[in-house]
Amino acid sequence: MTPNTPLWRRLALFFLVPAIAAVSPLLVLPIVARAAGPAGWASAIAGESIGTVASIAIGYGWMAMGPALVSIAGDDAQRGALYRESIVVRLLVAIVALPVMAVVCWLVADPGSAWLAVLMGLQGALIALSFTWFSAGVGRPHAIIFYDSVPRLVIAVVCAIAIVGGAPVELYPLAGIAVTLVGTSLFTRSTLRRYPSSWPRRVDLLAAFRSGAPVALNDVGLTVYSSVPTPLVTVTAAPTEAAGFASADKMLKLGQFIPATLANALQTWIAEAHGKARARRMRLALLAHGTIGVVGWAALGILGAWASTILFGEAASSTTPVLVAMGLTFAFFSVRTSMTRHILYPAGEAAAVLRATLVATAIGVPVMIGLALVIGPIGAAVGYAATEGAATLLLWRKCARSLHALDRAEPVAG
Repeated sequence: MTPNTPLWRRLALFFLVPAIAAVSPLLVLPIVARAAGPAGWASAIAGESIGTVASIAIGYGWMAMGPALVSIAGDDAQRGALYRESIVVRLLVAIVALPVMAVVCWLVADPGSAWLAVLMGLQGALIALSFTWFSAGVGRPHAIIFYDSVPRLVIAVVCAIAIVGGAPVELYPLAGIAVTLVGTSLFTRSTLRRYPSSWPRRVDLLAAFRSGAPVALNDVGLTVYSSVPTPLVTVTAAPTEAAGFASADKMLKLGQFIPATLANALQTWIAEAHGKARARRMRLALLAHGTIGVVGWAALGILGAWASTILFGEAASSTTPVLVAMGLTFAFFSVRTSMTRHILYPAGEAAAVLRATLVATAIGVPVMIGLALVIGPIGAAVGYAATEGAATLLLWRKCARSLHALDRAEPVAG
């Protein structure tokens, strides 16, 4: 895309990605939920949650900070160097993280569902090796659609038909793993040719690990508290309650594609402006994310219980109180996504973001555990919402200061 590309077209192209991404799992997950049974379904989503933690560790901040770095890079050589650096860093972390993730998934899973949990975890973890953050930074949503979204849609249809026909449910995560590895490999080969540059030296990698540490730790902290509730409920509640909570958590995670993709769509649009104009665009982005957050909260609270029954079956349906709390979590997540990606990371406030996340996690995770033990799944959901809210509100003052600093900045001479 170019700076002259209308905003509506940017949004339309980028929102085509989550539309396909949301449809794809919905074609097969209802079948997986019914075929696996309540205990297997809860184990699958618990494994996926653990895999998400591993994914954030492997991603080492590139998913959050990468689009901003690429969008403000001076030339194609710098973009190529960034992509090569990300490949090496992520692969090195993956070598350590994946075996640990597999063991944890195996231990948490219900007996008989261990392999499903491990494969769901691996499918989620390998998303960290994806290229989508780079495509967002250079404004190329077409690549995400061609190499990732459409193949996932096709594979989902094939898996749904196969599982209905008697294939094991493990086919679904295996197919997802294949899409990630094949699509990312093809995109990477094309990108390395399009953006020629040198591979990082050892000193460059050490610098990359140091500079990426605050963002990586922040992402891990956020993902830890967002991945605690489902495994927690799986081991503390009855299988039917755990299955219902897993369904609510899955609906929340699917919905989070929307604010994450909106952030990607607005990234280059914001970076193209300077001073007061950039601050104005940032405020518009915050408003858009806040609006989506409120709408998502209402949708989960009003329609969530009915939708969970239709999607995942009566045995795995969720309750309205849990979904209301999950909706509040979604609203805070939407606002915080814009605050960090559009305002605070570009302003060099990664350390402040990390501090807020660590404080929220240190307070919120014990609250989740305590409430889950006392009042069950609704307690875990309320603790989750409180943690996400704390992580968001603790950043508000820093966010306002960054916007005021841009308001006072001198306009860039044209």
